[in-house]
Formats: sequence, structure tokens, C-alpha cells
Amino acid sequence: MVSVIIVTYNSEKFIKETLLRVLKQTYKNIEIIIVDNNSKDHTLKFIKEIKKDQKVIRNKRNVGFARANNQGLKKAKGKYILTLNHDVYLTPAYIQKIVEVMEKDSNIASAQGIYYKSAHEEIVDSCGIYLNFGYSANDIKKVPKENKYIMACCAAAAVYRKEVIQKIGFFDIRFISYYEDVDLGIRFIKNGYKNVLVKDAYCIHIRGDGNDYRNLKYSLKNKYRLLKKHKTKREIYIAKIYDTIKFPIYLKRNRHFIPEYIKIMRGI
Repeated sequence: MVSVIIVTYNSEKFIKETLLRVLKQTYKNIEIIIVDNNSKDHTLKFIKEIKKDQKVIRNKRNVGFARANNQGLKKAKGKYILTLNHDVYLTPAYIQKIVEVMEKDSNIASAQGIYYKSAHEEIVDSCGIYLNFGYSANDIKKVPKENKYIMACCAAAAVYRKEVIQKIGFFDIRFISYYEDVDLGIRFIKNGYKNVLVKDAYCIHIRGDGNDYRNLKYSLKNKYRLLKKHKTKREIYIAKIYDTIKFPIYLKRNRHFIPEYIKIMRGI
């Protein structure tokens, strides 16, 4: 069985199509677990309209992506866990293709397919995650010809082996949102497991409207949380130089982020 965990927060724009795509999977042995982070729109109403018997966990506040998925894990009965963003549309064989690969190798702790930005399969969103020379997490954009080992799976539509998660833990809730999947991928590798890109599995990641200030804040803050956890002082120093050079880019994206930027950099 595959347990599909979908974390929602004011997700009415996407959730209907996301759920319909899950229900149309060729792999039928699934359960759906919704963890709602206190949505104020019609998210829960739309969920009930599509499927009335799935498990729904309703939080009284927005607890973040990492903690909400961990809540879903506690209710999950599946051998595998699929963390599915509310704005991801799976192609019909997505789960089946990934499970087939993971069933052949018990050392694969996580796997993902190719995420595209539209149904036309022209612009790649993610083929996995790597750290660039400044130790910032970036999505791999090059589509491989074969299945490929990667540093970490992007948790937007990643399948995790529950047995491994139960041994080493799931998402570190200190990350709240962003870099929690990178941290998990690194922990898998450190414990002798593998993360894999499955080239024949496809999905569409819409990447719904987000709060740019919030995105910048948690991305930068969690980057250094990750580096302190897994990297050396020298590598952290290189990352600081990189982000100092990038300061004009942060300034251009959101001027209100600057006080938070200074706070984060001073706290390293």
C-alpha cells in the first residue's frame, strides 16, 4: 500500500484536480490522508465533494509542511509514503512506476519522478535536488536517459520507504518548510540508503502563488540550519560569502526581507 499524504492550506484552487489525479492512478492500493493547516477557504468542502472516506487531520493553526507530514505519517498504513503537494498533478502511472523501481532495491529510501511546470512537458521543474557551490538547494533541470541516483528528492511528490523512515526519522520539524527534504535525503545517504530519480514517472508541479517574504525567510534560515547540521565551518563560511554576493538579488525580490536577512546572517 502507498499512503498519500497531502498537506493543505487554503488550497481550493488546486485540491480538486490533485485528488482526482490520485484517484485515477493505475496503482490502486492507496490510502489518502489529508492534513489541513487551518484553511480559511473552501478546501475541506472541496475535499469532501471528491472523496468522503479519506482520513482528514484538521489542525487549529498552520503548523508548517514538515510537522503536518509527520502527523500524516502517524496515521499511515502503507509500505510507502507519498508526500504530495496540493498543487501537483500526477500522471496516471506515476505511483506505479516509482513503486516498481523501489520494490527491486530495498536500499532505495526515496524516489521521485520528473516534475514539469506544465502539461506540455517543455519546462522541467525538478529532477531532484542538489546543493550548488554556495550550498544553496537547487532543482536538477536536466532530464537523464536512465534512472539516476540523486542527493535528495523534492518532497512535492516524493515516495518514501516507511521502514527506513521508522529507523532514522521523517522530516525534522525545526525546518518547518523548505530544506526539510534536503535534510532527509542527506540523512538517508549517511545511513547507507539511496535516493533515486525515476525517469519514466511524470507529474506537473504548478507551484501555486506563495508569499515571497516567507519563501525567502525560510529558505535562507533553513539553509544555514542544514549546513550547521551536516557541513563543516569552512563550507558554512563559503556559503556566507555566496549569500553576501547575492544580497542585491534578495533586495530586488523583496525589500522588506532585508532586516530578516541581516538577522539570519548575524546569527550564523
